[in-house]
This record gives sequence, structure tokens and C-alpha cells, in this order.
Amino acid sequence: MKHMNWDDLRLLSLIAQEGTLRGAARKAGLSPATLSRRLDALEEAVGQKLVERFQGGCIPTAFGADVFALADQMGEIALEVERTRDRQDAHAASGVVRINTDEWLSYFLTTRFAPFHEAYPNIEVEIVTSHRPYNLARREADIAIRPYRPEQLDLVTRHMGTLSFGLYCSRDVATRHAAAFASQQWASMPFVGFDEPRAEFQSDRWLRALPGGPVPWMRCSYGLGILDGVAHGAGLGVLATFLANDQHDLVAAIAHIPELDQDIWLSMHGGLRTSARVRAVVDFMGQVFSQYRETGR
Repeated sequence: MKHMNWDDLRLLSLIAQEGTLRGAARKAGLSPATLSRRLDALEEAVGQKLVERFQGGCIPTAFGADVFALADQMGEIALEVERTRDRQDAHAASGVVRINTDEWLSYFLTTRFAPFHEAYPNIEVEIVTSHRPYNLARREADIAIRPYRPEQLDLVTRHMGTLSFGLYCSRDVATRHAAAFASQQWASMPFVGFDEPRAEFQSDRWLRALPGGPVPWMRCSYGLGILDGVAHGAGLGVLATFLANDQHDLVAAIAHIPELDQDIWLSMHGGLRTSARVRAVVDFMGQVFSQYRETGR
């Protein structure tokens, strides 16, 4: 076997993916004639024919199919080398990354970010909680995590998952109101919700539209106040399911309210794409949300 040009194996993978020399050449940024010569050289180096070429496309030979599989493995190895390099670069990164988000997602992040510090001890994370979205173009924050996709053209966005909600109460409330709880007779049960300035929040509109129109007797100006009230027996309340799943003594009256589902989007200014510290945070949050999609926690 003659000396092989390893880069030609990458081209071989493109031929397998595209099915034609023309398509593979276009993807590789080469002319079909140049790609054909590179394929000829590779076949000469390995000493066997790799591809049967027809007017309508290319079909790998039996030997070619084996080489295609090996070339794909080499491609995966090359990507893993790049990812390892990126992780090392990010590990050495330092500085502050500011994340702007709302209450539910702030709780989600703060309760899951501890492992990040072990992996990236030189990066500091500020999680800035507000209902008002910060202006990323003016660098009020580096990253935003919000239940909608921003429309600014200079932002990079990434869909992180879907936040779901349910109706919960403490085990004690479910026991004391067992008959009403079982039959969903809401009018005879106590509720916890938002105060009047926040009564137009989607979750509170849903709550007040339940049959019997329960008006929360305990009203809070912030979401985690609802969690505190529900967890300590004040009544039923709408909670993010991940948050309720973190509590050991809550019972679901309605485990999933589909109409309250929220798509969660990460966004950042395009100029930060090459920042190692920001990339480290974004990649970590990607792992956290991936686990949430798989486990609900």
C-alpha cells in the first residue's frame, strides 16, 4: 500500500453522504474533476477500487463500504479531539459571565450550577433574576434564558427545551381535602397564586379560570413565594414541574398543564461566540437542559 493522504478519507465520507461526486465536490469546495483525481489517488494508495461510478451517482464497493465506515470513525475521533481542545481552552478561561433570566429558570440554574465551578474554577457566574429582559446588545448581560425566542438579528439563539407546569399541593392539604381533591372540586379548596399586579401572568389566568373560579387566598409577588406557600400547606398552586419534582412532600393534582408549556431559548450577542468563558457556560447549560429533557429534573 502506498502512502495515504488522510484528508482524502474525509472526502470519501462526503462521497458516501452525498451519493454523487458533484454533490460531494460542492460540499468540499472542490471541482468534480479535482475530487475525481483525489479519489483516483486514494484508490491507487489502497490498491483497490472503492467506488463504482455511474452516470447517476456512486456506489461503494464491498471494500469501499468498509473504508467508508472507518473514515466515519476517524471523523468522529477528529471531532472529539477538537472538543477536547475546546474543553481545555475553556478550562483555562477566566472572568465573569452574567446570565439574565426569570424566577423559575433562575431557581433551575442556581440549583444545578455547582458542578460548573469544579470544572471551570476561574469563571464566575452571575445569575441576574428579573421579569424585565436585559438588553444583550448593550451588554447588560452576556446570556439570556427566556421563555420566548428573541427577534434581534444580531443575537445567536438556541432552543434549550420546554418548561412544563402542573397544579400541586402538600401531602397534608391533599389528605385534609381528600374528597374535594379526588373529585377536583376546586371551589372548596384553598389556593396560592400571584398578587393582583401579576394576575395576568399566564399561570394565574389559568388558575383563576378553573371551574369554581378559585381566587387565591394567599397571593405573592414572586414565584418562589408560591412554592413556599404550597410546600408549607397554604393550598394548591401552579408550579414548574422540575421545581415540584425537587420537593419530597408535594402531590400533583394535575401533573401536566399542556397549555402552560413554555419553549425555553438561550440567546447571546453574536460577538461572544468565540469567548471561551461564555462558551463554557453555554455548553454546561446545554448539558443541564439535556438532562432535564431526559429525566424531568
